[in-house]
Amino acid sequence: MASSRNYRLIFSAWLDALRNGDWGNAETFLADDVIVNGSSTAGHAYIQELKDDNFGTARLDLCIVDDERAELAARFVFPPRSPEPRLLDEDKEWTAQTFFSFANDKISAVQALAGANNSAGPEPNHGDGEVNQETSLRQTLKTEDLRKFYTEYIDSINTRTMRDRVDEFCPGVVVHNYFSYVQRQYRGLIESSFDEISSLRFTVERLVVNEEAQQVAARLAFTGVPTKNFRGIAPTGKPVSFSEHAFYQLEEGRIRQV
Repeated sequence: MASSRNYRLIFSAWLDALRNGDWGNAETFLADDVIVNGSSTAGHAYIQELKDDNFGTARLDLCIVDDERAELAARFVFPPRSPEPRLLDEDKEWTAQTFFSFANDKISAVQALAGANNSAGPEPNHGDGEVNQETSLRQTLKTEDLRKFYTEYIDSINTRTMRDRVDEFCPGVVVHNYFSYVQRQYRGLIESSFDEISSLRFTVERLVVNEEAQQVAARLAFTGVPTKNFRGIAPTGKPVSFSEHAFYQLEEGRIRQV
C-alpha cells in the first residue's frame, strides 16, 4: 500500500495533467471504472466530464491526505460559471469539496459537493496543497486521537451535551465561513439546527485526518424532519436526508477554523 505522501504525489501529477490539457495522461491515473458520486463511470468518460466542466481552470485551495487510509480530501475553487446555475450565482467563484479514494495507486472513487465560495475552510495550503506549517511548539493530536476527537465532537452535538463539553472542542474564538464567533455564539450556531429540524442526527460517513497539518475533513449525513425552512428545504412533515462536506483546522488540540 502506498504511503500518504505517494497519494499526494499521484494526486498532484493527475492535477498537472488536467491543467496542461493532457487528457490521455490524466486518464492513466484513474481506475478503469471510477465510482463518481455513487455511480460507476468509465475512466475516459469521467475525464470527458472534467474536460467539459473546464476542470483545468480549478485552483486547488486545500488538500488533506489521510495518514492511514487510501483517501484524501480536496477543496477546489473555480472561476465564475456555476455548474448549478439555479443554486449558485454564475458571476461568482464556486467551490467543489471532494473526497478521493485510491486502489492500486489509482483514483478509484470520487465524491463531490459544489457550493458558493463562502466557506473559508482551514487555511489554504500553499504550493498546491503542501502543508505550510509554522515551526512553533504547540499541542498536537496523533492520528488516532484526531479520529477520536472528531467522533466525540459529533457525539456531543447529537446528544445535546455540547454546552457542557464545548471547552474540550473549541477555543474562545472559532472562525466559521469567514466569520469569527466567540465560543458561545459558535455553539449556538450549531445547536440552532435542532430548532429547525426535529430529531436531527449527524452521522460521520467519511473521515480524513492528517496529523502533521492538524486537519480533518468529514462527510456528514444529516437526517431529520424539518419544522422550518432549512437551506431551501420546506417543512412537509416528512423526514429528509442530505450531506455536507466540512473541513477543519485544529490548533492546540481544538477546532480553530471550519
